[in-house]
Order: sequence, then C-alpha cells, then structure tokens
Amino acid sequence: MAEQPPESSHPLTAHDPYAPDASGSVGSLRELLLARLDSASGLAPETRELLRELLPDEQTGGSGGSPEGTVQLRSITAAGWRGIGPRTTLELPPGPGLVIVAGPNGSGKSSFAEAAETAITGRNSRWEGRRARDWQGGWRNLHTPDGVTPEVCVELSVGERGEPVTVRRTWYGTKVDETRTQVMGPDGAERKWEEVIDAKALDLARPFLPYSELGSMINGTLGSLHDAFFRLLGLELLAEFDARVKDVDTECSQTIKQRDTLTAKLLDELSGLDDPRAREAAQALSGTKPDLGRIRALLESRTPAAEAELARLRQYAGLTGPDLRETAGAVARLRDAAATAEEARYGSAEDARRLARLLEAALEHRRRSRSAHCPVCGSEDRLDRAWSERARAEVERLQAQAADAEAARQAVSVAVRAVHDLVQPVPVWLRGETSGLAALWQEWAWCRDVTHPRELADRVERAAAALDEACRQVRDEAAGRLAEYDDAWQPTAVRLAEWLAAAQAAEAAAERRRHARKARTWLRPIIDELREERLRPFAHQSQEVWQRLCEHSSVTLGSVTLAGTPGRGRVVLDVSVDDRSAPAYSVMSQGELHSLALSLFLPRATHPASPFGFLVIDDPVQSMDPDKVEGLARVLDACARDRQVIVFTHDTRLQQAVAHLGIQATVLRVTRQSNSVVSVETLTDPVEQALAEARAVSLDPGLPQDVADHVLPAMCRVAVEAACLETARRRLRDEHGFGLRAVEERVASLDRTKTYVALALLGDGRQNARDAVERICPGGWRLVEAFNSGAHAPLPGVDDRKRLVARTAALAQAIRRTGGIGAADSTGGAR
Repeated sequence: MAEQPPESSHPLTAHDPYAPDASGSVGSLRELLLARLDSASGLAPETRELLRELLPDEQTGGSGGSPEGTVQLRSITAAGWRGIGPRTTLELPPGPGLVIVAGPNGSGKSSFAEAAETAITGRNSRWEGRRARDWQGGWRNLHTPDGVTPEVCVELSVGERGEPVTVRRTWYGTKVDETRTQVMGPDGAERKWEEVIDAKALDLARPFLPYSELGSMINGTLGSLHDAFFRLLGLELLAEFDARVKDVDTECSQTIKQRDTLTAKLLDELSGLDDPRAREAAQALSGTKPDLGRIRALLESRTPAAEAELARLRQYAGLTGPDLRETAGAVARLRDAAATAEEARYGSAEDARRLARLLEAALEHRRRSRSAHCPVCGSEDRLDRAWSERARAEVERLQAQAADAEAARQAVSVAVRAVHDLVQPVPVWLRGETSGLAALWQEWAWCRDVTHPRELADRVERAAAALDEACRQVRDEAAGRLAEYDDAWQPTAVRLAEWLAAAQAAEAAAERRRHARKARTWLRPIIDELREERLRPFAHQSQEVWQRLCEHSSVTLGSVTLAGTPGRGRVVLDVSVDDRSAPAYSVMSQGELHSLALSLFLPRATHPASPFGFLVIDDPVQSMDPDKVEGLARVLDACARDRQVIVFTHDTRLQQAVAHLGIQATVLRVTRQSNSVVSVETLTDPVEQALAEARAVSLDPGLPQDVADHVLPAMCRVAVEAACLETARRRLRDEHGFGLRAVEERVASLDRTKTYVALALLGDGRQNARDAVERICPGGWRLVEAFNSGAHAPLPGVDDRKRLVARTAALAQAIRRTGGIGAADSTGGAR
C-alpha cells in the first residue's frame, strides 16, 4: 500500500473555525463585536448605543436532534423506486473506509444514492428545479410488482455503540410527496425522526453530493452553498446584525418618505381650500423644513392669523341683537304708562294740591276762629258746618287726584328706564366699522338718549326691528361660512394631524438614520474581516482538495470568499490561469468544475461538528481526465480515514486509479436485469477471486474431461495475469513514476501471458522473463508457456486439477511478492 501522507498534509484536516485567534483569545462573535465596539473611539455615543441595541444575542444550542452521536450507513434498500423494481438491498461495510459502488448506466446504482438521500432528507436533489411532469413523474419504477409498496429505506449505525436504526419512507399515493416516514429502533419501537437525524446539521453539513449538485456548479448556482457556509461558520449573527442595522436605515428612510409623500398630498389638498387655516397650514408645510409647532398650534386653534378671522366669524355667528319680544313688551308698557300719564295730566295734579292746601287753610281758619264768616269775601255764615263737610270732601278728592297723577308720572319714568335698559351700546368689536350693521346698531344705541315716551317708543320699535333683521342676516351668513369652513376643514384637519404624527416620527427617524448609516459604515469592514477569518480554514481545505484533484492543471484556485448576506450572497472564487486572473466558469473545463464542486463540498461535509460519519457522492468521475481521477482517488482515500465514503460511479477509471494507487476499497458491483431486477455483488481481490473459481471447478468430480482440459487452464491464466497486472501497475507507478494514463497505455498493449509476466517482473513486456520467473517460482515458466500455447497435460483426476490450481496460486503469489504485494494488501478487495 502506498505510504500515507503525513497528517499535516491531509487534504481534509479539520480546522476548527472557532479556534483561538492569533492572539490566543477565544470568544463568541458577539463578544468580539462588543469588544470592537468598546474600542471604537470614532463613534458618537448615539451610534454606539444603537449598535448595542441592535446586536443580536448569541444563538445557543443545536436543533435538538441526534443525541446519540455519529451516524453511519449500514445498508440502503429500495423497492419500486426509480430503476429498482423488486426489493433490493445494498449492504455497506461499517466504519470508516472507501466504498465504490460501480455499475453501467441504467444499472440502478444512482437509484440507491437517491434512495439514501430521499430516505434521510425527504427530498431528491435530482428533481429540484425541474419540471414535475418530466422528472417527478418518474419516481415510481415501471416494473414494480403488483402488491409491492414503493419504499426507500436506510439502516443506520448510530452512536459509539453502533445502534441500528431504520429510516423508511413508503408511498401511499401516486405523487412523489405522498409519503409516510417511519423510524424504528433496534427493539422495534418507533422513534421520532428528529431524535436520530439532526435537521440543522443535515442542512449545514449535508453529506450527499448528487450529480445534479455537481452540475449546478457549471451553472454557477452557489447561493445555497453561500448560505450553508454562512450558517456552518456561525456567521448568522453577523448577517442578522448587518440586516438589523440595514433595516433601521430602511425603516427610517421609509418613515421620512412617508412624511414627504403626505406633505405633497396635503399641499395639493390645502391649495384647493378657501380657509385661513388651510392657507396658514400651507405656509407651515412649505419651505425646506416644515414648521411642526405652527401646525400643532393650528390644530389646537391657537394661531393668531387664522384664529383672528375665524374669531370674527364666530362673533358674527354668535351675534344677538334686540329681543323683539321683550322690546315689544317694554314699548307697550311705555305707551300704556304714557297714555295713563296724559289722562292724569300732571299739571292739574299740582293745581289740586294747591286747592287742597287752600281749603285746608280755610278749614284751619274756621277751626281756630270759630267763625263762619269768610275771611276773603267777608260773607257771613258761609263757612258753616255743611261747608266744612263739603270742603273736607273736596280736599280728599283733590289729594287723591294729585296722587294718581304722580303715580302716572312715575310709571312713565319706570317704563322709559326699562326701555333704555333694553338698548345695548354698540359692541366693542363692532365699533369703528362702517357697515350697515354698525349704523343700525348705532341708531339703536342712540335710543337711550330719547326721553319722550312716545318718541322713545316709536324709535325703539323701528330700530329694534331693523337691527334684529340685520343681526339675523349677518349671523346666518357667518354661521354658513363657518359651517362651510368646518365641513371642508375637518377631513383636512384629520389628515393634518396624521401628517403631524408622521412628521414627528420622521424627525426622530432622520436622526436615527444618520446614526444607522454611520453604524453600518463602521460595521461592514468588521463583518468582512470576521467572515474571512472564519472562512479561511475552509478555503484552505478547498485549495488543498483542488491541488490534489487538479495537480497538473493550469488553473489555480486561490481564495474562496463569501460576498453578500444569506438569501442574496454568493461564493467568490479567485481563479487564475497561468498566474493570470480569470473568471472561473469561463476558463474551467467540465471536469475542473466537477473538481471545484468537490473542493467546496468536502470541507463543508467533513466539518468536525457534523454528526454524519458518511458521505454519499454520485458520479464524480464524469468529464475528469486520468490525472484528476487519480487525484480524486487520493482525496477520497484521505477522506475515508475517518469517514464512511460511498462513491457511486459507472466509470471504471476510479477503480483503476484505486488499484493503481494501492488504495484499499470495497467495490460493490450493481447490475440490472430485465424487469428492473437489480443485484449487488462484492468484488474481491481479482487474483483470489480467479483462484477461488478455479478451485471450485477443480474440486468438481463430475466435471467432464474435455471441459476441465480447456476451462481450468484458462481460469488459472486469468489469475496469473491479474497478479501480473497488479504488480506491473505498482512497479510502473512506484519505480518509474508513471501516472495512471501512462500505466493503462502500457498494460493495454499486452496480449499474452508472457508479456504480462515480463512487464510485471522486468518492467518491459518485450523482454524474456524466463529466468526471472524461475528465480521466484521454480517451474513457473513451464506453466506460463502452457497458458500461452493453450496446450496442457490432460487433467484426468481431481488431484491433477488441484495440483494445477496450487501451482498457479504459488506463481501468482510469487509475482505479487516481487511488487511488494501480499494477499492481504491486494487492491480492489474488501477491507
């Protein structure tokens, strides 16, 4: 076996992306970002606080699956699935190692690969992105026997104790997604899928590389790979942090844009309103910076300009003139009092009082003088008793007349004052106006200067009626205008209030956006730095795998970087041809693109944190030249040191490369017969296999003589030539440094057993190898000549046949020993 490279050169050496940095410190991404933030002296306190606010918490814990540990494959079974009809099982050797599942196109080998992927993941990469009618419609095998339920099944080996767990998906309908999944433990008890398969790990370190994914590299569809690496490296926190800061910027911009949109709509609306508030609002909204205080005061009706005009209208709308009913009553009472006073004649009342006083004086004279004579005319006995009684009655009448006249006069005075009290002066806010209302009100006010009852009554009556009519007209007009204003203004006021809230939010958003943009400017280079630091070990692994696969290629794979964020990112490949940079997809051959896919897949799938101890790779050899196939064999061998590597291929060159390099591998051959009957056989050591078949024939006592004479020597010749080919390939590789292509060209020219022996023992198929054969196995040359000539002594008995097989085995083992190959070291056999 070829010497293994030292551990340090292992192309898949596990680099821990969470290892200490160059300074020896270990910390989570959040801690690293907080440390950077604390030391960022150029950031404003508000920006620093915003970054702390937006920094996500570190995600802890896994998906809660696969508590048992590492998962490997024991077997893959399919029935009625793709190219497999009757139930067939592909048994796999346990533990790390390379398994090659070979078979021609259409043999059903890829159906096993897809069965494993579908059973474990629930999806088939082959169908993704394809039209369902063309691809998903062919999931069911056409030759499925009646009564056979289509199914795919994997038996897993879980945990350190290798506990067997079976995952089976069966179809109950005709659609590819009409499946049931059943997970069974070794005791037959049903278990949950997530208890066995870590869904998060399955997404991050997916152990399946189907040919369709190899093909996707040709199309450059690396977005999903970018996202997987992002999560695998624990960079989701960076992506979320950057997204949060960007979202703040976006949200603030949207808030400001919303304010601007509302401003434009409001200005258009306000221009169509005949309202002082609308004019003032338009002024407040115009200009480089809207006046929020003015808008706020306007909504609260505290703006002087608009409020002055509206207050004037409110005064007119609330104007109350004379109370015509009360005025009419007062005027009527005034007129009644005036009429009563006129009847009472105020002057006769004075005369009555004077006459009453004279009569009282005469009566007082008679009483004092005790004389009946008149002191005025001298008449005698005129002032007698009768006269006294008449005089006293007249005094009483005259006094009553005087009292009535005084009461009438007082009533007129009260009535006049009552009318004057109803007359209100011109309102202060109306004074100085020249309107008809002001003139009428002035006429009304002047009534207070009129004292003559009848004139006052007439003027008050006329002025009150005219003023009341004028007030009604002005009041109705003002109320109508106010109603019009309010009807048009109220919806606008509502939208203006909405604008005010949006504008206040926009003011805060503008300040927050300014800090968010400064935060993002500070954050982006740090994210790039941390991302590249985490990715570097994986990029190094990819370069190592590429170098193994494309050792003689003129294309060099340099750095592998991640650009963008999940959902919008891509993997950036630094590719050069003869030291000149070039775009990867335009300069790489299909074989190189397949090698590139492997270079990116293997570091991800072999991440040390992955619970999957197996890899399933389908058809990686296509389009690869012999040098790349040889490099692939080396890469797979290195990967198989600590993982179960299962490779499905129809190309025999991988087996040839494995044999050429002396790599131990289990080779399983898949064949397909009619009606989709698929069978699997293990290919053992070709020399031992040929000898075993010869022994079986030699031990058959019923074998006819003519058959034994022809068939058995031919079978022995196959065993010797297989030993020669094995030894020749090893010698040409190790001693002469031939590559796989050169070796195969040399062995392809061999036509007889002697040339096989010469090439194996002497390195040249044209030389005579008699002496070399005799040195390692006396009598061996005669056996070789018998093979070449086709002649052989008759083999009449079982002992002779056994002897032939024994001699053949001795010669084969001697040839193999010259190449440093023991029976246990044979290539292509089971481990």
